[in-house]
Order: sequence, then structure tokens, then C-alpha cells
Amino acid sequence: MLKSLDVLIGLSVIMLALSMAVTMMTQFTTTVLNSRGRHLKRGLTDLLTQLDPALRGRIAGDVAHAVLTNPLISNTRGGLGSVVHREEFTKLLIQLASSDSSLGADAKAALLSAMRSNGIQDPDATLKAVRAAALQIEAASPQLASDVRQTVALLQEAKSDLVGKVHTWFDQTIDRVAQRFTAETRALTFVGAAFVAVALQVDTVGLVNRLSADDLLREAFVNSATAATQKLDPDAPRSIDGQYLAFLADKGLITVATSPSDWKARWGGINMVGVLVTCLMLSLGAPFWYSALGRLLQLRSALAFKDDAQRTLRQTSGDGGKIIAEITGPPPPAP
Repeated sequence: MLKSLDVLIGLSVIMLALSMAVTMMTQFTTTVLNSRGRHLKRGLTDLLTQLDPALRGRIAGDVAHAVLTNPLISNTRGGLGSVVHREEFTKLLIQLASSDSSLGADAKAALLSAMRSNGIQDPDATLKAVRAAALQIEAASPQLASDVRQTVALLQEAKSDLVGKVHTWFDQTIDRVAQRFTAETRALTFVGAAFVAVALQVDTVGLVNRLSADDLLREAFVNSATAATQKLDPDAPRSIDGQYLAFLADKGLITVATSPSDWKARWGGINMVGVLVTCLMLSLGAPFWYSALGRLLQLRSALAFKDDAQRTLRQTSGDGGKIIAEITGPPPPAP
């Protein structure tokens, strides 16, 4: 039993180290592509098309882009923001239809028409009233959160069909945005996992066979994993990546081909099924493997303690054996 656990611990260490590399690649790609911002813009565009027939096609896209590039919403590089709250979105829509607007003439005219047809006749006056109401609410109830004050002010001073539609559809829209972003991230993670598995030629079947046959290697993995996880914050598994990668390189389990010809020569001895299994396992992500490794180490510690206690029980007679039996329970029946 302990041997099987040690094999799983060794495999978890390898997958954790490599999946951290996959996670960093995925995060870099989503940041460069601004995936969150792109999906949020698409979601807000879809929401705007539901508000009024005047907000269709390019107009809706221009308005959504203006909202997400507002200095209060945009990212640090001035690109599309990745987070916008319902109250912010509503107030920015009204502001874009007011005299203080950064929209083009066509988009502003369409948005203003949509505002008027949905109950907001004067965006400038509405914004002024909302700000005044928010100040009054803050003075009367300073304990309320800012978003609560803004929501109440909007409901009091901008009560209209427009605000009702935004409040009705905003949360569902953001849920769809999160689903799309998650699906894209999972796809990117699998692509990254496939790249790492193929580039490093990581054969899970071969790794399991080697761990099963090499007692010293299994022991080294268990000692390394135990020492590393005891010193680390469970919320920051990334910090162990460097230690484990160095350990794997030292043991010769993960090596990088020095040239294309070297990689091609080594590829001939690789089990393709093992590489595919590696891709699937790496796509589970670093948090999964960090959690799995911690649980395996706890289970191993418990089993090792029980085995030691039973071994002592078999070797002990008299009162010592009775005390141990009371602690660990009776020994298993002889076969």
C-alpha cells in the first residue's frame, strides 16, 4: 500500500511542477490577449442590443468599448477593463448620452434616443440628481456600502425602464461572460499542457514504471515533497515550482532536448499514450495537484504510523502490547 502511495506522490510532484509552468503560460496568454476584457465587451454589447433597437451592431460595440476604456474602468495599459459593476455600467451609460460624452456623433445620438425611449429624457439632469441623492444617503446612513448607496440613488432618481432592463439582465450577462472566459481558459490550458508534454517528452506510463521499480527514487520524492510542503503557504503553491523542477532535473526525469535532432531521436522511444495521459493530467491545473499532493502525504503519514504501531504490537508482549492494542485497535486476523 505504501509503495503505491509513494508512486502517486512521486507522480503528483512531477505533475505539480509541470502544471505550474502550464498555469504561467496560460496566465501570460490570457493577459496578452486581454481575454477577460474581450469577453466582457462582447457580453456588454449583447446586453446593449437588448436595451433598445437603436443600439444594434456597431453602435452597441462602440458604446461597450467606451464604457470599458473609461479611465475608471480600463486596465493599467488603457485597454479594455475586465471588471465593471452594475451601478458603474448604468451611470456610465447615462454619462455617455450626456453633454460630457466621449462617444462619436452617431453612437451618441443612438444612445440618447435609446435613453429617451426608455424613460430618461435628460441624462445631464439625471446624473446630477443621482449624485445628489448618493450624497444624501451617505450623510444619513454612512454605514452603507458604496455600491448600496449608488444603487439606491439610481433607483430613486433614475427610475426608468432603462434601469429596470439593466438590473434585470446584467447579472445573467456577467454569468455568460464568466462561462465563455472559463471555456477559453480551459482550452488554452490544454494547449499549454500539450506543448509542455510534447516539448519535454513526458511519458506518464514510463514515469510510473520507473517509480515502481526504483525504491530510492520513490523515497527521494517522498522526502522532497514532505520537506517542501511543510515550509510553504498552502495558498501559494507556485513557490515550490522551482524546487521541484530542480529536483526533477537532478534525478534525470525531466530533461530538455538540446537540439531538434536530439528531440527527434528521443521521441522514437516515447509512448504516445503516456504523453496523451500527461496532457490530460497537466490540464487539471496546479491547484488540483497541490491539493492532491497534500492529501497523499497526510494519508501516507497515517498509514506509516499505523504500520509502525502494528509492527510494534506484533513484537511486544505483556502490558506494552495491551496498551498499543488499546490505541490502534486489534491487529488484523492472520491469513
